[in-house]
Amino acid sequence: MKYLFLAAALFLCVQLSAQALPKKSKTFVRVYNNDGEKIAKGRIIEVTDNALVLKKGSTSVTIPSNEIAYLKTKRTNGHNILIGGLAGAGYSLYGITQSTANDDGWQALAFIIITPITTAIGGGIGYLTTIFKNSVHYSIQQDPIKWQGFKEVMYAPN
Repeated sequence: MKYLFLAAALFLCVQLSAQALPKKSKTFVRVYNNDGEKIAKGRIIEVTDNALVLKKGSTSVTIPSNEIAYLKTKRTNGHNILIGGLAGAGYSLYGITQSTANDDGWQALAFIIITPITTAIGGGIGYLTTIFKNSVHYSIQQDPIKWQGFKEVMYAPN
């Protein structure tokens, strides 16, 4: 049994010391053109010398680097507010379902009245989380040197 554990530990150590593959970036980005319009969003699958490949859902989108003016990481502030509001509304809806299961009509009515308040509180908390978001703005402006710098940052080891 001792030799089995020793062999397993040796096998794991050999795997850990093997040559590390390049980091695959799973960063969520929003891509904008020169007019400031969002042309795509999704998780980065690959950054080539002349294109950015994003995954949105089950499909992949390829954006040529000459169409990209700038990129922003992470989601918008509205996304945080929406998630917080949904959490607040979910709390009230849970209270409604529990109070109707107990046949307490007044308690259900109270939760119905409180639902907009808890939704607003959840949205406010979602807004406060945007302070700690640390979204990064990469200005490319169709410059190959800036594009190469972005590519290096996305594939740099942590």
